[in-house]
Amino acid sequence: MPLNISAIDTAIILVYVAATVVFGLYLGRTAKDLSSFLVGGRNLPWYAVLGSIVATETSAVTFLSIPGITYATGGDFSFLQLAAGFVLGRWLVVWWFLPRFFEGQIFTAYDILHQRFGGLTQRTASLIFMITRTVSDGLRLYLTAIVLEKVTGLGIAPCIASIGAVTILYASFGGIRSVVWNDCIQLLVYLAGAVAAVWTISAALPDGLTSIVGMGAAEGKFQGVSLDFGLTSANLWVGLLGGCFISLATHGTDQMMVQRYLCSATRRGARWAVALSGPAVFAQFALFLFLGVALMAFDRAGGSGAQWDKDEALAAYVVQYMPVGLCGITLAAVFSVAMSTLSSSLSSSASAVVNDFVKPVWERRAPSEDDSAEAAARMDRRLTRASRWWTAIFGVLQVGVGIVVASTPALSAPSVIFQVIAVAGLASGLILGVFLLDRSARRWDQRSILFGMATGFIVTTVVIMAPEGSPLKIHSWWSAVVASLTTVAVSYAVDTLLSLRSKSSS
Repeated sequence: MPLNISAIDTAIILVYVAATVVFGLYLGRTAKDLSSFLVGGRNLPWYAVLGSIVATETSAVTFLSIPGITYATGGDFSFLQLAAGFVLGRWLVVWWFLPRFFEGQIFTAYDILHQRFGGLTQRTASLIFMITRTVSDGLRLYLTAIVLEKVTGLGIAPCIASIGAVTILYASFGGIRSVVWNDCIQLLVYLAGAVAAVWTISAALPDGLTSIVGMGAAEGKFQGVSLDFGLTSANLWVGLLGGCFISLATHGTDQMMVQRYLCSATRRGARWAVALSGPAVFAQFALFLFLGVALMAFDRAGGSGAQWDKDEALAAYVVQYMPVGLCGITLAAVFSVAMSTLSSSLSSSASAVVNDFVKPVWERRAPSEDDSAEAAARMDRRLTRASRWWTAIFGVLQVGVGIVVASTPALSAPSVIFQVIAVAGLASGLILGVFLLDRSARRWDQRSILFGMATGFIVTTVVIMAPEGSPLKIHSWWSAVVASLTTVAVSYAVDTLLSLRSKSSS
């Protein structure tokens, strides 16, 4: 298939991808034990953790779909209402959840649930994380492959497999240290790509940035606050509350983020990283939304000659209109955000399965009389090898999800960004509910926690998937609120009934 970009742009992308792999393998050369592979030896500086947090949550969905919001007819800056809730939620994470992760040498967020509620609750939360992370990041992989398909002319399935293979390579060999430092580089690359896209569009318009701002204002693109109280609309109250709960869930309980905190050299450093990530992401969203306005202005000025699909507008512009060199850099930026999120996802999923499932089984099977240092070192090496294998396995699973989504129009039709938010809010919201119960001094029956999570899953799934016009329909931003509060309420009710039953039978 012929390439749809120049040889120079192709070379830039290939060099960048190769450099990412080589750099990742180089950084991972010291990942010889479980602590180094899963938590980077717990000695990474706060600014590296901050860069990794921001880059990890900035997937290809963010880079491509967020501009699509303001590019689309009727789209505006109202998404920033959700981003404001993200800032608030992260500050609460710093104050409420972060100290718990530095009580002892834990490897996953779910170790805390084991200590508080029992092994079954820990494994259930960990399993929910792994399943939903695989699904949501498979969606992200699919969206990135759309760009590669436009560039190469290859089918979507080979494009998905190619991106997945490169990411698997450096994530499975390099470990979390490789992932974190590559994230920081990828952060700089994709921000440069976004700025370059705005600059080239403004250069193509008669009055530059003034044209973009003027057309955006005329179309109402810069409206960002709605005081409507509806449950199905994107308003300030839904954004603040829903965004706060989503951020509490994703940054307070999700292993993909908690793993970064555990890599920090100090608790103080982790606090700075989490607290600053909120404003950084807010500013980043504003940049991407403005990029969408720029694409709209370019389209209105007759630049494209046709209305693009909202999720593909940025990719189409880059491939068709970006100058040689800048096109390659911007496409490298798209692939960098994809690899950043995917590598983080693979590392965190592997850490969850090895620490929460594999390690307990292997330790139970180990001879009880063999407690020597040599036996401990041997076990550590086995677990490190298992972590590498599971990193690769989760990569293959995410590639499979991406191919399924690409071949199923009903799944890939809606805006991907809202699908991902709904899935993330549902999964992390359930686990957030359990972490909220952890804040109580009450002695919980583990059965009540599991029943609460199951009910929260069912209720949230029903309201998210309710058809438009249904009285049960809510905005996807509410997913974490509904999931967490349902889990808390049902767990408390069931635990109270179990307690009363126990007292009456005695």
